[in-house]
Amino acid sequence: MNNKNQLPIRQPARYQWLKSEPEFDPGKHLALETPEKIWSLKEFGYTSDEINQHPFPIAITTAFRMLSHEGLEAMREVTQQLIDFSSTSDRIGNFVRGGVYRSKFLRDFCNSPEITSFIEELVGTGVIPHTMPLYQGHINLLPKETNRDVDRWHLDTVCLDYVLLLTDPKEFEGGHFQFYPCHKDEAISSLNGTGKKSIQPISMQIPDAGYAILQQGNMVVHRALQVTKGDERTTLVHSFLPENLRAKDISQLSDCSPIDPHEILFTEWARHKAFLSQRKLEHLIKHLPFTDNRELICQRLSEAIKDVQSAILEISDESEKRLVYYGNDGLTDPKF
Repeated sequence: MNNKNQLPIRQPARYQWLKSEPEFDPGKHLALETPEKIWSLKEFGYTSDEINQHPFPIAITTAFRMLSHEGLEAMREVTQQLIDFSSTSDRIGNFVRGGVYRSKFLRDFCNSPEITSFIEELVGTGVIPHTMPLYQGHINLLPKETNRDVDRWHLDTVCLDYVLLLTDPKEFEGGHFQFYPCHKDEAISSLNGTGKKSIQPISMQIPDAGYAILQQGNMVVHRALQVTKGDERTTLVHSFLPENLRAKDISQLSDCSPIDPHEILFTEWARHKAFLSQRKLEHLIKHLPFTDNRELICQRLSEAIKDVQSAILEISDESEKRLVYYGNDGLTDPKF
């Protein structure tokens, strides 16, 4: 496992490892290939100032291969065993969270140094597998209701993730990954009928199982369409954090609160925020200049512990939370 700036996964007592599963072998299970095209935020209409406020210049990629034939078979063997632990929500019809607490294969895959290095090459800067295991290896399944999208129009509350198709696209119809090739504000306005112009989304063609797309998902409005024919459509979504200490953490507790068990989520959130502050405190210990500037010293200390302070406020907030999605799925406004 990659130990570069990341937290070890501690298995909660309520989870047990799968009794039988393959052992992850990057040499046998990975077949990483560079995508043909990477759209930039600039191409989507973001200004230079907006782009500079975010850790990555990319918007989204075309589909690229991630898994070998053996890797796909192994991943399908694991995900089939995890289906029994599926849940539902008002935005996502059928999904599995916390799979890395049950599958060592999935845990090691999501934290693979080889995949992390590959993603870094695509985005041009350092990344870390998300420190919250609930954000690692999220699995989207075919909804049990036949008349709903796999996932509705939304923005991610992680800044970088890949969506890996695990079902042969010849085995189902519909279910395309779609995204708006424009600024997220324009896309949301178009979906809600308040925009100055109608913008057409792009349907991403994923050529085969074992292929993925990479996106800065908080900057690209996207969804997975309804499946019109077929019994399966399974994807794996895995998230990353920027390695840059100055990057803003856009992860949101409110996005997880409606769908994850709180006895797991709150501890994960506290560890995640403590990890971010720990890295900043370590940097401060090494690099804080000798100075009698009290204001500067206090400012640096405040910046270092800001993540922990925000976590205390967020965990203490007992108000009801809902997943955010957009469009006309029975709504006239975004749902909060």
